[in-house]
Amino acid sequence: MFPNQAIKFPKHFVQFRKSFSILNYSSVPTSTIIKTGQIVSRLGFGGYRINWNDDRHNTALERAIKSGINVIDTSTHFEFGESEEVIGKVLNNAIKDGIVTREGVVIISKAGYVNITDTTHLNDSFAKINDKSAHSISPEFLNKQISESLSRLNLEKLDIFMLNNPERILQAKNKYISISNLYDEIERALNYLDEEVTKGRIGGYGINSNSMAISTASDHISLPKIFEKLSNPSKKNFVAIQTPFNLFERDLIQRGIGQTCSLAEYAKSNDIFIFTNRPLQSMAGGNIRKLVNNNERDSRDLFENQIIDNLTNGLQRLDQLESEFSNELFPSGHPLTTKFLWSQILSQNLSRLSQNHFAAKYYLEKQVKPAITKDLEFLCDYMKNTALDEEKGSRLQSWVMNYQMETQSLIDSIISYANINLLNSNDELDSIITYLAPSLYSETVQYHSPLSVKVLRINLANQIIGCVLVGMRKPEYVQDSLSALELSEDDYLTIEALDDIYASPILQ
Repeated sequence: MFPNQAIKFPKHFVQFRKSFSILNYSSVPTSTIIKTGQIVSRLGFGGYRINWNDDRHNTALERAIKSGINVIDTSTHFEFGESEEVIGKVLNNAIKDGIVTREGVVIISKAGYVNITDTTHLNDSFAKINDKSAHSISPEFLNKQISESLSRLNLEKLDIFMLNNPERILQAKNKYISISNLYDEIERALNYLDEEVTKGRIGGYGINSNSMAISTASDHISLPKIFEKLSNPSKKNFVAIQTPFNLFERDLIQRGIGQTCSLAEYAKSNDIFIFTNRPLQSMAGGNIRKLVNNNERDSRDLFENQIIDNLTNGLQRLDQLESEFSNELFPSGHPLTTKFLWSQILSQNLSRLSQNHFAAKYYLEKQVKPAITKDLEFLCDYMKNTALDEEKGSRLQSWVMNYQMETQSLIDSIISYANINLLNSNDELDSIITYLAPSLYSETVQYHSPLSVKVLRINLANQIIGCVLVGMRKPEYVQDSLSALELSEDDYLTIEALDDIYASPILQ
């Protein structure tokens, strides 16, 4: 077998063809967490980006619970704790209303990430990652995080508690941490979590890691090295792992060079349950790519033409404003004229920006927009501290308002154009998947994102995966997830079809 070939498993390898029913609501495919005996839905509700600002988050979670999805995954740092608060409120209301019992739901939370301002009580037991972020898995930190999670969730017990990406500690700027040091810290953390199991505050524990499945990663942590150092009672308490898995990131089920088994094989052979995350948001070619599309092809074509017109006109208007500033409002060569050249910068980078929606949005909103705001504030300060005649002062004030408006409009247009390109690219991916696996195509059912439904069905067809965690913060996301879950019950995706899909050049 080739080192990177996906491992094939017989249909019975993972027990998930049973159905789980929550009271009178519909049944869904399930699997079993071997060490705890809990039966869980094969799709779980991911709590990332859940907060109080959008009522759809509450509605989505309520619908997921009512429909039989009984795994809810969150973290202490998601939305600075708001994710746990929202989940706690919705879950406790569902229990109160008799929709579900507490025993019928599996709640997962994690800890590791910490704001640098919240590290004063940790002494030296944290890793400074940058000026804003730190990481810790020290017992005192975990104790506090579990207490705060239980308080926000309004629960007495977390079913599973996970160390969240402990490999980040290797990036410490405040001290040297070797991989050997990290393994020692992980062992100490898990030994402490044994105490929390004994206390009854957690049912079991595990590790969520972005690098655990990637043996060649510089920050790779090895599950065998961690697990084999544990005592037998600790091995019983180590119930699950969580790692990314999607169309592009398939390291979980692949044997790396020199490896005798994949991470998934090792976990399964030791009765460690496998949760996966990021099914619809992959790292592809070094870029983050959302695996979504929609059925609105005609309206999208019209919108695309409007966006192109807006881009063209917006760049022209911005160029005219910048020419007015450097040629009429300020003399050529004045230092301030070098601050406002964004029409040229954005025009030169438009092709690159339009190819990656996530990167474009981050760059424009987190870097470009703050830089423009800072330059305009600098200009306003100059205007206040400089004797200007009334006409010039009035023109400059008008110019600042127009420039701020035009740059915001242009930023919005570029982000929209990048999103259109992403949807078009994902339409191509959707077509290729349908060609390779015709059984995934549905002519009669209209989904919010047909590609997402197909991708989730492909993930679920990998039977060694126990539960796929999906970001379902909107009701339409829940509906697509439920559709994928229902179709997976009687899916006809063969191992050969999976191999064909994964071997497609578009996924390499």
